Amino acid sequence: MLKPLKTPILLGLAFLFSYAPSLAQPQKKPPSQQRLTTYWSSGGDGGILSLATVEMNGREVRPALRWSPVFNFGSNFNWDFANGAGVFLGWNIRNIGLITKDSVGKEDYFKRRIYMLGLPLGIKLGNMRNGQFFYFGGEFGLPFNYKEKYFPDGNRRKKTKFNEWFSERVPQFTTAAFAGFHFRRSLNVKVQYFFNNFFNPNFTTKNAQGVETQPYRNYQANVFFLTLGFDFANKRASNGEDQLRRNRPPQGQRSTGP
Repeated sequence: MLKPLKTPILLGLAFLFSYAPSLAQPQKKPPSQQRLTTYWSSGGDGGILSLATVEMNGREVRPALRWSPVFNFGSNFNWDFANGAGVFLGWNIRNIGLITKDSVGKEDYFKRRIYMLGLPLGIKLGNMRNGQFFYFGGEFGLPFNYKEKYFPDGNRRKKTKFNEWFSERVPQFTTAAFAGFHFRRSLNVKVQYFFNNFFNPNFTTKNAQGVETQPYRNYQANVFFLTLGFDFANKRASNGEDQLRRNRPPQGQRSTGP
């Protein structure tokens, strides 16, 4: 009486044992559906357009628009912990400054700028898969080079200039907030505002007569800028697709698995 059931039972056991290994192993997504979780990105700003709110001796000074195409670059470490959110931490080198006419009734003007090391920390919200997201955060900065040019009566031939490393004319540290939008093709637009005064009002020097003076004592300038930048992912720190590629045999070779 068991003979009629023998063949179906054997077939059922054979199917169960052949399907069991696939149940025991987790199903891996194809590489096209896997997403980077942590990675490095590098890039720069195509050009920085900066202005400032400036007051000197209690009067408002209108600065001119300043464009700084070089040198502005950096790198970020990204952690996309969800499809719609991520964080980043990085470093950048940036050229920040302002152009002003300090004297009343005269055409003389100053160009002042700093090179600084920035350490940004930000949050990303949007679509991490296709690269479209809004981001915002804060930045801690360390100015390391200051340059000043003076043009009497706007005459470029009579200009004077000087350059100082780790100058005391500007603060040792800066703080800023930024916000921007990252587009799909590695482009992004960003605005950034510096909370601290561009100058150090307590800086003291001596004039041509040897008298001590504080040239920035009554000077208050807060710089802000708009920039169009770009970035590229250039090193993957954690990615399931990389693991699959390492385990995949080269083309033209057969796998010699266990």
